[in-house]
Amino acid sequence: MKQAIAGLSLSSEQESTALIVWPSVSATTIGQFLGRLYEKKGGVSFLNVGNLFVLLSIPIAIPLYLWNVLPMVGTRYRITNRHVNVERGVQGVLERQIALDQFDQIEVRQLPGQAWFRSADLIFFMGEEEVFSLPGVPYPEGFRTACLKASMTFRGFHAIHARQANGA
Repeated sequence: MKQAIAGLSLSSEQESTALIVWPSVSATTIGQFLGRLYEKKGGVSFLNVGNLFVLLSIPIAIPLYLWNVLPMVGTRYRITNRHVNVERGVQGVLERQIALDQFDQIEVRQLPGQAWFRSADLIFFMGEEEVFSLPGVPYPEGFRTACLKASMTFRGFHAIHARQANGA
């Protein structure tokens, strides 16, 4: 498909991907527990308690990380030109989604233990009502901004089409 602007296509033609991220280990309660251990400071220089916990938890942390990216169970978050999707597995089986016009604000909530992983939960709102959530999003501000920009583009595109349909 030829596009005038790379990565941009009309939403009426097909659904196209804008961004994909994989959730952090901190999306799970075990990951958040490990993050709280890793944040502990006591000690000297790099020989602190948190770094000791990092070394001791390697047998737990590696399988936990690999579980997130396993072909059959791995989860990913995808922003398209129409939706924000939660997909699972190699084939990207859709688990749940929210249309880009079904939210008007996104809140970043960093739970205890997520700071070490540089991640947070994204909570989508329509007015005052919580309508969708994504746990453990890495670098959440960037993903939040991408979702809001995709939503504004989607709404603008549909506003232009509505005006054209009404003959304005």
